[in-house]
Amino acid sequence: METIILGLILITSALLLKFFPNLLAGYSQLSQGEKENALKNGLPTFAFTVFSVMGLLVIGGYFLSIWQDNPPLSSSINIAVILTGAVVMIVFGKILINRRTN
Repeated sequence: METIILGLILITSALLLKFFPNLLAGYSQLSQGEKENALKNGLPTFAFTVFSVMGLLVIGGYFLSIWQDNPPLSSSINIAVILTGAVVMIVFGKILINRRTN
């Protein structure tokens, strides 16, 4: 049950990040030009997508662990999804912030 709550928290976080990009770590520390680049390049939408997919994968992993009759599989999937999502957000988020648009 905790896994489903974690998935719902990630999906809720995705919705909040879409409408309030200042919730992203380090966003408020960006210069005005970097913030404009981030918004033009779709950083809030990207964060929404990544967090939504993470939430859905966590919930899907829970049901997969039930189907496989292997409850510890769910926690392993949670860790893998969260770590992978963090790396994706760091790498591609930095690209979206620094990429110039005309």
